[in-house]
Amino acid sequence: MKHLLRPLILAAGLAAISGTAYANTLRFAEGQDIASMDPHAARDDFALSLLCNVYEGLVRWNADLKLEPALAESWEILSDTEWRFHLRRDVKFHNGNAFTADDVIFSYHRAGDAGSPFAGLLEPIAEVVKVDDYTVDFKLKRKYALLLNDFAGWYIMDQEFQTEIGSTTPLDLSSNAGGAMQTQANGTGPFRLVDRQPDVRTVLEANPNWWDEKKHNLDEIVYTPITNNATRVAALLSGEVDFIRNAPPQDLDRIEATPGMKVVRAPHLRTIYFGMDQQSDTLEGSGVEGNPLKEVKVRKAISMAIDIEGIKRSIMRGNSGPVATQLAPQMPFYDPALEERFPFDPEAAKALLAEAGYAEGFTLTMDCPQGSFINDEQICQAVVGMLGKIGITAKLNMHTPVQFDTELPAGEYSFYMLGWAGLPTIDPYNVFSATVHTPSGELGAWNPKGYSNAKVDELIIQIGLESDPVKRQAMISEVLKTQRDEVGKIMLHQQFLTWGMTDKVNAIVPGDEYTRFWYYTMN
Repeated sequence: MKHLLRPLILAAGLAAISGTAYANTLRFAEGQDIASMDPHAARDDFALSLLCNVYEGLVRWNADLKLEPALAESWEILSDTEWRFHLRRDVKFHNGNAFTADDVIFSYHRAGDAGSPFAGLLEPIAEVVKVDDYTVDFKLKRKYALLLNDFAGWYIMDQEFQTEIGSTTPLDLSSNAGGAMQTQANGTGPFRLVDRQPDVRTVLEANPNWWDEKKHNLDEIVYTPITNNATRVAALLSGEVDFIRNAPPQDLDRIEATPGMKVVRAPHLRTIYFGMDQQSDTLEGSGVEGNPLKEVKVRKAISMAIDIEGIKRSIMRGNSGPVATQLAPQMPFYDPALEERFPFDPEAAKALLAEAGYAEGFTLTMDCPQGSFINDEQICQAVVGMLGKIGITAKLNMHTPVQFDTELPAGEYSFYMLGWAGLPTIDPYNVFSATVHTPSGELGAWNPKGYSNAKVDELIIQIGLESDPVKRQAMISEVLKTQRDEVGKIMLHQQFLTWGMTDKVNAIVPGDEYTRFWYYTMN
């Protein structure tokens, strides 16, 4: 009898993984795989948008991007520098372990220690104190207005489980050494991991013991990375998958014209731009003396050489919005008075290069991610051609997202594409502290050797401290205007979300691009 049962059990397991054993299996594809199941290993929006279904924070963003309680049921401010959180009782991790204050303290040290990608997010915290099993006090280094916003992107892990598998520190993605967190996960979220084959498939199933009220009707989620755009669209149209994020702009009409298919659109909080080395005295491989990128006239010339409307028309097929600053119009504290871009004018750009002493141009190494942003490779290729017309010879290097996200903050690139949405905080302070502030400790981690202005740095710190919206708006607008006028970044556009799916999928498409599957239903 045992010999007969074994193949039946195996067949049942394979059926569950393939999605045939459940009434409502959502088959989901994207152009890249997540690097691991470790929510503290990288501040990668795509990975976190999937992992938010497995792990949870003390608070979370809801379907309308409003903060609400999650693992903390309430909180109170004891003083300007001390907050008390009351934890939700009777919450279990997926393996049955109880969630307590010890897990919060463990997760703070795991994610917040020096070297962790989340150290900057948790930098305002000086100490976490356990009051009892379900009460935790956070003592801050200074008054800080955005603690709840930050906590929405910091996920809580099970201390006992992480200790058992030998993963008490974040997985080091730069070493490619693997590790337990490549294929294991134990959160408290609405879905739990049942199968993980890196670069092949990740399978989640509904958590029957989730603490919250169930709004979805999904039994299972099967995620398959399909790197090729055409193949991914073909999988949707053939019915192999039910849902793809960021359908290529050139395929949107075809998807919408196919019976049983639809495209759901929404503006993204992310803006795309080029950052650059403005600190080094020389620019390696440039063929000229000095560092041309330190000159504001050169940076302005590069901006004026880029035909952003041409990119919107030909590459993005209308699914983008040119921007002059790093805040998308849907971001809190956006200032429409600052949205005047430098005009597209190659001849004026040439004149600016000549004024800066580079009439003969120079050579520039351009590093771009492949698959991190919508049509990133095509945009970078187009910009190479545009810069060539003003005398700048750009040499393009494309990188996998994991390689790019490791090498960029290490300062290995001199001119690079980057996109930032202010996640998970959804506030300008996140954008500024990570990508505008002069690199210093945990601040400016995504601005290596980049834009630096002492007055702007001070304003950024004050923005994090100030809670009055009128005062915050004035400081935020000053940072945006100063950086725009000094061409701290070469701004491109705001992405628009274009998610392709079958008619049977009912999905929310939030501006932060997170796939909150606990709101999804299938007909």
